[in-house]
Amino acid sequence: MSPSRRGKALALALGLTAALGVAGPVAPQAPLGLFAVDGYAWRALAEPEKLALLQGFLAGAGFEAGMALSPTEDGPSPEALEAMRRQGRLRFPYAPNVYKARLEDFYYYQDRRSMPLYRALLLITDQIRKGATPGP
Repeated sequence: MSPSRRGKALALALGLTAALGVAGPVAPQAPLGLFAVDGYAWRALAEPEKLALLQGFLAGAGFEAGMALSPTEDGPSPEALEAMRRQGRLRFPYAPNVYKARLEDFYYYQDRRSMPLYRALLLITDQIRKGATPGP
């Protein structure tokens, strides 16, 4: 990986760490992990932190999909990932701001706030693909 890519990856990782750190612990003795982020933690984040979290999540999911297709030392190229997105081969093909808007609506309802973020993103992606809008 080139030094500039390493720097960008480090900046993204630090952004995610900062975003998750603000949410605080789920319980006094249990630190919040990425897969424990739910609607309560989501609503506690500031707007830039929400976008940082989504950008990191979507980048990681895209990278993983690209590596599954063509494992290389440097990972998939941005062009290959964009081609996968256009072909509908990414699990999360939409922009972070699309997911952010949908998550704001989704987690507006208190009965949904205990759902982990990754499950909400899966549900939202399926709803968008089917042309449905999330409802109560």
